Amino acid sequence: MPPTVREVFVERGSRLRGYRAIEGLEGPVATLAEKAREVSHLLGSRRVWMINSTRSGGGVAEMLPRMCALMNELGVDTRWLVLEPDDPAFFRVTKGLHNLLHGEPGLDDVEEARKIFDRISQAAAWHLREHVVSGDVLAVHDPQPVGVAACLMPEHRPTLLWRCHIGLPYHNESTRRGWDFLRPYLVPFRRMVFSAESYIPDEYLPRRAVLHPGIDPLSHKNRELRPYKLVGILRSVGLLEGPPVPAWAEFKARAQRWAAGRWEATPIPGLLHRPALVQVSRFDRLKGFQYLIPGFAQMVRAGPERAQHLRVDTSRARSELAQVQLVLAGPDPSGVLDDPEGASVLEELTGQQSALPPEIGARVHLVRLPMEDLKQNALTVNALQRVAAAVLQNSIKEGFGLTVSEALWKGTPVVAANVGGIKVQVRHRRDGLLVDDPSDPAALAEAMVQVLAYPKDAELMACCGRARVREHFLVIAQLTKWMDELRSLLQAPAEPPAPSASAEVPPAA
Repeated sequence: MPPTVREVFVERGSRLRGYRAIEGLEGPVATLAEKAREVSHLLGSRRVWMINSTRSGGGVAEMLPRMCALMNELGVDTRWLVLEPDDPAFFRVTKGLHNLLHGEPGLDDVEEARKIFDRISQAAAWHLREHVVSGDVLAVHDPQPVGVAACLMPEHRPTLLWRCHIGLPYHNESTRRGWDFLRPYLVPFRRMVFSAESYIPDEYLPRRAVLHPGIDPLSHKNRELRPYKLVGILRSVGLLEGPPVPAWAEFKARAQRWAAGRWEATPIPGLLHRPALVQVSRFDRLKGFQYLIPGFAQMVRAGPERAQHLRVDTSRARSELAQVQLVLAGPDPSGVLDDPEGASVLEELTGQQSALPPEIGARVHLVRLPMEDLKQNALTVNALQRVAAAVLQNSIKEGFGLTVSEALWKGTPVVAANVGGIKVQVRHRRDGLLVDDPSDPAALAEAMVQVLAYPKDAELMACCGRARVREHFLVIAQLTKWMDELRSLLQAPAEPPAPSASAEVPPAA
């Protein structure tokens, strides 16, 4: 099957009245609705299209259906497209580009990578013409589909906006190579939207905007869970011991845990009865899983002695440190098509866990979460973040890292790396604990000890963090900014069409 672009049906989901009912959101929802009416009037019979590279796995794929559904309810006709390449090499190229833009090595053979990127982009651009027309607005998310939009001939091209969810606050040789690769494809874009001002290369400042992503408080991943429901979810996915669940509550697939040198559908021992430090992210080297394991091991060895020197209830702290477990969970790599490195990262982590002394390794749990049903996956993540004594996000590089806001919205304490968009969300010792060097086991161990030894302080920081998320990092604030950007684009005078990066290529007969 040749490369194509496919429209994804967007379910309606939660209605705006549900968001109005959340404390503190009635005014922001009214402001959003007013701005959306203006955009709808300017748009007329035209449409807004969102395009990315996968239907599942990762924050963008999770965010887009809710954004599209709410924009439609607000009267802004919005559709979702997904790029479907015909060659796994395309995602190896875009993963290498992703690594470059995060300052890491990638794309050893740039010439060959560009040939692959151009071939897929040119062929998919032909199919994109079946959906968009020149008067529409096309918002392209991240680097993967950027070439598809850029290859449209000027007479077929809608108004283009690029939403870049990744970036670094500094530049090195890798980032320069990444931006050099992207440069010809970005020429026709009228607006370029980043998650932080510091991520923006100087050459794109005239076209730039800054927009923080946000979480949906009514989604399955973030909705409130009563204890009965939470326990039921963990039983259904197989992470909690207990009697068999009723047939109606069975999940399509159970989570797999690395135990005794193999993957098994087996519960995490004592998940409800022992404190758990939990990180839920893609299995990606930039998420810093590989440093959490030695950090946790150091905490187990040195934590009880460290607690003796803290102004805390020493017996309580020592008890918590003696029982605490580390849960490292993420989507099964086979269900994340646009990240070909996930399986190898997970294999490295299983090697690390297996090499630990048995008494420590028994407290480190690697978990693959099934992706067969996205609702069930989201509910599982929700339950894990709520049952955690603290949520970790130890990213080495991070475009934004909404898992931090997800945890804070639930009132769960956070320990995270002081990098990228995480430090936009979390103020150290006000909303959570930030670790300056996420690769330093001693620093990670100390932060883990602190969050366990001072539970009241941790809870107060989480409470403060929830208020910050309500104001800045919910989907309502995100959509309000989107309306500002769309209004600006629709009101701007027409510009001479920029040349295409390369020509559309019709499918082979």
